[in-house]
Amino acid sequence: MSFESSLKEALNRGIKLIEESKFYQDITNGENAKEYYIKYLHYAYQYVTLTSSFTPLAARRMDSKHLKIRKWILEHSSEEMGHELMAIKDLEKFGFHKSEVMAQKVPIGVTSWVSFFHYKVAIENPFAAFGVLYFLEGMATELAPKVVKEIVNALDEKEKKAITFFREHGDLDEDHLAEQEEVLFKAELSIEEQQIIIDTVYEAAEMKRFMLDKLVEDCNIE
Repeated sequence: MSFESSLKEALNRGIKLIEESKFYQDITNGENAKEYYIKYLHYAYQYVTLTSSFTPLAARRMDSKHLKIRKWILEHSSEEMGHELMAIKDLEKFGFHKSEVMAQKVPIGVTSWVSFFHYKVAIENPFAAFGVLYFLEGMATELAPKVVKEIVNALDEKEKKAITFFREHGDLDEDHLAEQEEVLFKAELSIEEQQIIIDTVYEAAEMKRFMLDKLVEDCNIE
């Protein structure tokens, strides 16, 4: 199986794992969508704030011959910085104050996700970063439109404006996914580098699933 086919197969397996989560199942069945969404925005503020600044470590650790790949990671990282403000603006429409959001303790689900991400970009083979990013962007491209539709249905007219984070990422990540594939499939990667990317895609899905499961627990919905 080619690198491209294997990568897309890993992504599809990862997406299925998320689709099987209570978070996704409940929302798409019209249950607890507002509660989950508000909690997700709190999580999103935390994990975007913590992860966007260290993704460039992967580019720094790669061989200089991978110029296009390294530049893509740096450009992608710069675009992600500040996206936590989208989450804050959405939360403000639900009545939360910016200082309140910023002062909250980082949930264990976010800590696990951030720790995983940091390990992949800073300690393991730096190409693992592409596995994480490919999963995130592929998942958002596939699932965000479906989730946003159900969330909007669960909100009142004033709250329907509070979907910036999900909507923007659904659109942006579709473009990022295409850009990433353009870079990866043309790069001269070793078999080891290809395999680490493929393996990390599903690992990222497992960690994202863990975070979503913890989010559902944190909602304390009977």
